[in-house]
Amino acid sequence: MSHLKSAVLPVVAILLVVLASIAPSHDDPARPPSAVDVSQTTYACPAGSVIDVTAGQVAAGSSRTARVLPGREPAPSLGDPGAWQTDVVDGPGVIVQQDGRRSGAVGYFAGTAPRAGGGGLVVGSCPGIVDDAWLLGLGSGDEHFSTLILTNLADSTASVDLTLWGPKGRIDAVDNQGVVIEPFAVRRIRVDSLAAGEPELAVHVRRTRGSVSVVANDTSTAASSGTEPVTTTRPPARDQVVGGIVKGASGRSLLVLNPGTATARVDVKVIGARSTFTPAGLQQVRIEPGALRVITVPESAGGDEQALRVTSDQPVAATVRMAPGAKDFAYAEAGAVLTGPTVVPVALGTEVDAPRVLLTAPDQGASVAVQTFDAGMRPLGSRTTRIPAGTTRGVTVTGRGVAYAVLTPTGRVVGAATYARGDGISSLALDPAPVTTLAPQVRPVG
Repeated sequence: MSHLKSAVLPVVAILLVVLASIAPSHDDPARPPSAVDVSQTTYACPAGSVIDVTAGQVAAGSSRTARVLPGREPAPSLGDPGAWQTDVVDGPGVIVQQDGRRSGAVGYFAGTAPRAGGGGLVVGSCPGIVDDAWLLGLGSGDEHFSTLILTNLADSTASVDLTLWGPKGRIDAVDNQGVVIEPFAVRRIRVDSLAAGEPELAVHVRRTRGSVSVVANDTSTAASSGTEPVTTTRPPARDQVVGGIVKGASGRSLLVLNPGTATARVDVKVIGARSTFTPAGLQQVRIEPGALRVITVPESAGGDEQALRVTSDQPVAATVRMAPGAKDFAYAEAGAVLTGPTVVPVALGTEVDAPRVLLTAPDQGASVAVQTFDAGMRPLGSRTTRIPAGTTRGVTVTGRGVAYAVLTPTGRVVGAATYARGDGISSLALDPAPVTTLAPQVRPVG
């Protein structure tokens, strides 16, 4: 998506802080965490002359402030908590903070990368503060280069540790421990400064101090060129669903990272329009310990819109690279289950076609209500899509004056939105808006 001007890219963070001032009794049995309402959300977006920044929400908040980094000058054009707002902000990043119980504030960025940097369409979400970020599909050579973008959202110094893997195993990187990010600063790190000459890489970013958000910018200037922001995929697990895989049987690569010390035996199933099946060539794939493997998805997987279910006897992380044409590519990350209202951006400043939302019900049948809104948060229309068990369904979000849509799922659903403009393509993994978060069950001591 974009090695945008000055490698400016999004860093976006959603900060959910739950403070507990009392400790649980050691005599009580463990109790599961409970959902509590979120009343304040903070995220950071990339900014610059070629990036459109969008601020929105599920329900109107009580206040919203946007400040441009590094000086934190106000950006009033993004400051209305009761509207869908888009603007170009001239700075390396912008931090947005919104108050309002269950308002579900979200941020996005979009743009078109310059041809010299690979070209292509860029659409990304503004992710929040993370403890661990797993990024697959990066590179540091052979006309494939990536940049890590780390943003500090607080007034104290932050730091992270970086771990890198390639097809031959874990990589001894340079200056990868205790990487410092100054207060309210954006730090960009070319991956080739850590480990050069690696055409395929996976990176784990572990927060060790402070408040940090993470995103990466991935660029190719090879025969198959393009630019894409890479956001974190699900942490390593034995069962992953990679949703949002677009039509086209060619140009698909499955990237699987095995960070453990034992060989992983991986099976891959296609969750297609009609059923779930195992394509020839994707059974019992062996991933060596501590290695990243790039697997060409065979034509036996079919060319329809689909998701891939990756199961393994060892925890693994997974992402799919999609290149339906030679002029741009996109990544589909393993997605979160949509446990609540989920926003799909439509009006992004940058002109794009109506987004195509791919919804997957990996286990049992499910349904998703899709309601569209204008920039003033007025409802425009609604529809319900039913997804039979073990299938993937596509929905195009369109309509005059539509700024965004809110998805309300019933059942277990994984989703992604695909954006296109000419030869450009970009994929946005969908996550529930920050309306609630989990908090531990506590009671007074004694």
